[in-house]
Amino acid sequence: MTLVYLRPLLWIATLAFGFVGSTFAQSGVDNFPVKTIRLIVPYAAGGGTDLVMRAIAPGMSEALGQPIVIENRAGAGTITATDAVVRAEPDGHVLLAVGAPIYLNTALGIKTPYDPLKDLAPVSLLVNNPGLLLVGPSVNAKNVKELVALSKQQKGGLSYASAGTGSFAHLAGELLKVRIGIEMEHIPYKGSAPALADLMGGQVPMAIDAMIPSGAQVKAGKVRALAILSNERLPLLPDVPTLAEAGFPGIEAAATFGLMLPAKTPPIVIAKIHAAMKKAITNPATRKQLDDMGYQVVANTPEQFGVYLREQITTWTKIVKDNKIKAD
Repeated sequence: MTLVYLRPLLWIATLAFGFVGSTFAQSGVDNFPVKTIRLIVPYAAGGGTDLVMRAIAPGMSEALGQPIVIENRAGAGTITATDAVVRAEPDGHVLLAVGAPIYLNTALGIKTPYDPLKDLAPVSLLVNNPGLLLVGPSVNAKNVKELVALSKQQKGGLSYASAGTGSFAHLAGELLKVRIGIEMEHIPYKGSAPALADLMGGQVPMAIDAMIPSGAQVKAGKVRALAILSNERLPLLPDVPTLAEAGFPGIEAAATFGLMLPAKTPPIVIAKIHAAMKKAITNPATRKQLDDMGYQVVANTPEQFGVYLREQITTWTKIVKDNKIKAD
């Protein structure tokens, strides 16, 4: 007889416990954030992604009412840090800073323990670090069309430097070969600094690199930028035309920095984080700080960022396959 009554009691207790747990969980979501937020940056301190996150973190912290602690976890092509966020509790208290590798790793066929489109939730594309088409001082071309013509006059075309095989700059160069019909041979370097050094020294006639760090050399007059791989000009380089203005519309390539979360983060939490980000990045002082660095502020919606990521994976996967590119 006891067992007959005990089972319904256990069943009722289980339902009650589940209801209370659900109530507590919903309360946690409604009251988010309830503790310090960790922002994981998969790069060393002082790099581009790190600087962008440190620029917006104080404003986000103020808007959310909780401290934001930045944790730099460099190495393994951003995979280790990204996987740690994928496995974190999806309650909004662990954020991930992402750069171009979040889609380039997939495009390059690099195996990762996660799917960036399924295991992470987009918050926003924060800023673009647009690419530049650069030439050395001795190259006799004043604009992109003259450069294309010059490349066709030389057997095998002109060589161009990049930060390495499979890098954003390398893939952008291969995209330009297809879209603007320029003849180029890729010369990979181990980073932007040596590539720019050889460009300035005349060892290589061309280079593709991001505005940061190459914009400083353009402003100093040590190299020339014939075009920015963006749909709008940069305030720091107002005389450098876009590719569209140079006669080649519909081409964009940029190193990008954004924010993501574990995939199962509740929509209300994502919305709160996005609102805090938007408030922080549109603050006039923060906006000026990012503009002065050379970034293009985007700050789009989670839905727009998700579409952007899918488009980037599609675009660069085709470039990789068509050119048989393999990451170093």
